[in-house]
Amino acid sequence: MKTYLVRDCAFIRLCGRYDTDEAGFRMIYSGAYADIAVTGSRFDAEIECVCDVRRHYVSFEVDGLLAQTFAPIPGKHFYTVFLGMEPSRVHRVRIIKETQCFFDESYVRLTRVRTDGEIKPLPPAKRRIEFIGDSITAGEGGRGPVSFDEWLPMMFSSHDNYTALTAKAFNADYSTLAISGWGVITGWDNNPSSCVPAVYDRLYGYQNEKRYDFSFKPDTVVIALGTNDNNALSQTPYTDPADGSVHKLTDSAEDMKRLEDGACAFMRGIASKNPGARLVWLCFYTGGCIHDALERAVERVKSDGTDAAFGVPLDLYHLPRGGMGSRYHPGAVSHRHIARELIKLLR
Repeated sequence: MKTYLVRDCAFIRLCGRYDTDEAGFRMIYSGAYADIAVTGSRFDAEIECVCDVRRHYVSFEVDGLLAQTFAPIPGKHFYTVFLGMEPSRVHRVRIIKETQCFFDESYVRLTRVRTDGEIKPLPPAKRRIEFIGDSITAGEGGRGPVSFDEWLPMMFSSHDNYTALTAKAFNADYSTLAISGWGVITGWDNNPSSCVPAVYDRLYGYQNEKRYDFSFKPDTVVIALGTNDNNALSQTPYTDPADGSVHKLTDSAEDMKRLEDGACAFMRGIASKNPGARLVWLCFYTGGCIHDALERAVERVKSDGTDAAFGVPLDLYHLPRGGMGSRYHPGAVSHRHIARELIKLLR
């Protein structure tokens, strides 16, 4: 058996934000993955995990088959990805993080792999896509069923998410930054700190000041935000425990202008970090004040010369038959629908 450090093997492709100053590949956000071409009859992956109540889930994909999904046990252990396969063939393996970032001390890290064969070069990807979003993009509820309503990591799914489905359709490498409950200018509960644009240039979110190096260079950036801003409209005001200030997003012209300006500023910031990338903003509502404000924002950045587009691949109020997953989130059927519509838009 030959053992490889994942960071030292040039043929192992690591996708998703990670800290290059750390040993190994800490998979921070949902959808982070290692892509590997390997021969041999056996292939194992060493995973280090620290967790408490909220467990991280990882999937092994072998030649396109979802071979297993599991929660690594605390500590550092080898797990068998496949065994007894045709040793002369080159097998395509992906090790995927299914769950979102929890912003606590827990983590899951891929450190080494071993095989009785060899690691081979991967074919080049045809595109590079970055996805930015909230719980839908993070895969919350994607595993279903509708009857499961507890907020636990085991109901997340990155493998069946529209992000992975879209990337595979284009033979693209992809990276995801998605946080449940967060929005453009406010979170679902009117907490103004829960804003994805505020942490776009950071690795771990607002609790860690370490900056992201933007080493992943996408040709397309898909932004799927606004759902939680919309949810905030129907929620009670948020009182900041630090200073007692009260925050409430409304459908007033003033607040919608704030949302529009925030979306514009975010897109311009993304464009500055990713010169030449096409921006695509996805909204999950047909019509309404949130939809209109975001569409106006896209038109404004387009008038500045930025390559941008706006689309509604799914209306959350009218899901396809069988499209509901857990916790009132889109399930696998809906994610396939989103992917089909997004693929049309990107083409």
